[in-house]
Amino acid sequence: MTMKDLGQRTAEFCKRHFGGLKPACAAAGLKYSTLHSQITNGREIPFSTIERLCHAAGVSLEAFRSNRAEIGLIAPAPSAALHRRAAAAYSQALRDVQDEMLHMGGDIRVDDVLNWLHRNDGRLEDFDALRERVDLFYPVTREDRIMRPHRVGQRSLAARFFNIGDTSEYLQIVSGFSHDVIDSSLAAHWHVRRTQRYSVEDVEISVDVNGQNVQGAYRRIMAPVETRSGEKLTLVFASLLDYAGA
Repeated sequence: MTMKDLGQRTAEFCKRHFGGLKPACAAAGLKYSTLHSQITNGREIPFSTIERLCHAAGVSLEAFRSNRAEIGLIAPAPSAALHRRAAAAYSQALRDVQDEMLHMGGDIRVDDVLNWLHRNDGRLEDFDALRERVDLFYPVTREDRIMRPHRVGQRSLAARFFNIGDTSEYLQIVSGFSHDVIDSSLAAHWHVRRTQRYSVEDVEISVDVNGQNVQGAYRRIMAPVETRSGEKLTLVFASLLDYAGA
């Protein structure tokens, strides 16, 4: 499925559940002009947009993925077990739609990562859709002179921007950056460790990689996270805003 196909499915979903794109955007709290442009021009539609439309329509994400109307039954009286089953079903549908959108070429946006952090409270659960788009680091210490990567996502911005394949290549390439660049990144890592809160920041960078000057601007999320085994790490997600290679 192409981005054009995704746009057509989104338009059909809005017409079926809301009567049109404008009332759908109003109900979901979305900007009409943005979604209209994404559909009309075959541009990427963020997963968070699909999620908000489904929530406003009162249907599951599976209803959007399958492109079929749902037939529902009146739910029995609420119970703890019922809520657990509903949460499990919702989480599975969420993973299915995320995976499908990634396979059709959709990318992860800043809002998608923030929504994931909120849903999972910083725990590395339901992580498959993000795993290769983010980098994980060990918490910085006062003795560190460079960030210590735990894992580099194969499709993270650092991996694509600097052609980094693994943690050893990360250390080799990043250690060649200027002290100002490294110190600024260390300070951001330290802030996240000290506050135990995520941060969102627009960053400009100019570095030399293999004799080539690389300049760019990106939006970065840094957040404290925890593995299933209780290990504490720092997650970094970045989305390119502007790029220039000399």
